[in-house]
Amino acid sequence: MDARRARDALSAYLFISPSALIVAVFGVFPLFFTVFISLFKWRLTRGSFLGLGNYESLFGAHLAPLLALAASIGGVVGAAILLGKSATFRRVPTPRRIFGFALLACSIAGLVLSLPTVASQGDKEVYDSLRVTIWYTVLTVPVQLVLGLGTALLLTQKIPGRQAFRVMYLLPYIAPTVATAAVFELLFSLRPDSFANQLIGLFGARPLQWLQEPRGVVPLMLGAGLHPSAGVIASYWKGWVRGPSLALVSIVLFSWWVFVGYYALIYINGLGSIPRQLYEAAEVDGAGKVRSFFTITIPLLSPTTYFLTILGIIGTFKAFTHLYVLRTPAAAGTADPISVEIFFTFFRKAQLGYSSAMSIVLFLIVLGLTLIQQKTLERRISYGD
Repeated sequence: MDARRARDALSAYLFISPSALIVAVFGVFPLFFTVFISLFKWRLTRGSFLGLGNYESLFGAHLAPLLALAASIGGVVGAAILLGKSATFRRVPTPRRIFGFALLACSIAGLVLSLPTVASQGDKEVYDSLRVTIWYTVLTVPVQLVLGLGTALLLTQKIPGRQAFRVMYLLPYIAPTVATAAVFELLFSLRPDSFANQLIGLFGARPLQWLQEPRGVVPLMLGAGLHPSAGVIASYWKGWVRGPSLALVSIVLFSWWVFVGYYALIYINGLGSIPRQLYEAAEVDGAGKVRSFFTITIPLLSPTTYFLTILGIIGTFKAFTHLYVLRTPAAAGTADPISVEIFFTFFRKAQLGYSSAMSIVLFLIVLGLTLIQQKTLERRISYGD
C-alpha cells in the first residue's frame, strides 16, 4: 500500500512539474529577483548596496508617520475582518460590531492624519500616481459590475438578434487595445466638431479638452478653482476634493466601453447556471420580478460578482496598455497610474532599483486588497446549497 501511494505521489509530481517549473521560472523567481534589485542602486548594472534606501525615498526618512500609517491600515484590515466573519452583517454579535466600527473609525482618522505626512516626505509623483490609480479603480469596477449585470439581464431576454448583440458588446474587448484606443481618441478629440463635443453641445455645454484636460472634474463643474489650503493635511486632501481629472474620466469611459461586454459575458454564464425552478417557485409564492431579482438572482450571482470584483481590482491596479496609449503630456500626469509611473522610472529614468521598490509596494497593496476581499466577501457568497 505504501509503495502504491509512493507511485501515485510520484506520478502526480511528474504531471504537475512542468507547470510548477514554468510558475517558478516566470513567477516566483522574478518576484524574489525584484526584491533583490530593489535593495541596490541599480541602473544598467548593479551599483552600490542601499538596503532599504529605495523604500526610504518612497516613504520618507521619518518612521513615526510611516508606523502610524501602517497601524491605521492594519486597523482597517482588522475591522474588515471582524465585521466580515459572519455570513451576513446581522449575524455579527453586537459587541464585536461596536468594537469593529470603533476600530474602523479610529483607523480612518489615523489614515486622514498620517497619509498626508507620509506623502509630503516621500516621492510626490508616486503618491500622485497612486491617487490616480485609486480613482481609476473606484470609477471603473463598481460601474462595470452594474452595467455588466444590466447588460447581461437584457441579453438573456428572448429578443431577436440577441447573439449579434452579444458579439457587438464583446467586440471592443476582443479587438486590439491600440485600435480601440485610436477610435476612442477620435471620438473624444478636443476638436469642437468631435463626437463627444458635439454630443455635449446638444445640452448647451462648451467644447472640452477631454484627454488633454488636467483639471479635476469638481472645479470644472463648479466653474471655478479651489483655493490652495495652508498646511500639509489640508492641501493633500484638497487634491482629493478636486476629484479625478477630466483626462482620467475620459479614460474611465473607455474602460467602460471595453470591459462592460466582458463583464456581461461572465454574468450571462452565471445567470445560465441558476435553476429556472427557483423563479417558478417564487412566482407561485407570489413574488414579483423585483423581489425574485433581489432574493434569487443577486445571491446566486454572488460567486460571479466576487470573481469579477477581485479580477477587476487587480486588473485596474496593474492596467497599463490603454492608459499608456491614451495618456497625453498635456494632462500633466493626472492620468498616469502607478503602473505608468513604474514604467517611466524603469525605462526613461533608468532607475531599475527604485522602480523595483515601487513594484514591490504595488504588489503588497494588491495582495492586501485581495486578502481583505477574501476575508470580508468570501463568507457572503451563496452557492445555492
